[in-house]
Amino acid sequence: MTDDTDIRPAVEFALLADSVQVVQGKLYVLGGGWDTLFVPDFPARHPALGIGLRVRVPWSWTDRVLVIGVDLQDEDGNRVLPSPPLAQGVKVKRPVGIPEGSDIGVARSFTFYNLTFPREGAYSFVVTLDGEVATRLRFSVRRRRP
Repeated sequence: MTDDTDIRPAVEFALLADSVQVVQGKLYVLGGGWDTLFVPDFPARHPALGIGLRVRVPWSWTDRVLVIGVDLQDEDGNRVLPSPPLAQGVKVKRPVGIPEGSDIGVARSFTFYNLTFPREGAYSFVVTLDGEVATRLRFSVRRRRP
């Protein structure tokens, strides 16, 4: 039998897009769901890239801070971002009027501007919850052929 304290927050879904915003708990996505970037040459600079995700937080984890992190790695597991991984601390509150024991959905977006990809290959955004890997958004960057 599983104790409520054993149930941890989990990424319900995550996607790559050209642009993602969160407004009143909803994700607004433009150009979403892709898995390959085609570029003219390397190193390649991509103007904007968004990540949209929804985290399901169990009732027992509410009223505390959950840290959602995102980092970019190449196919060898090397960090690609020039800065530290992005991280957002989110205090998940129990909304008034929902039944006790209900999970709480938390929508978040991350936007990266002018990312540089040094070479063709596989990359992944690593999404962490409280420092533990929750999911990887895998994609590839390929040279556009004439």
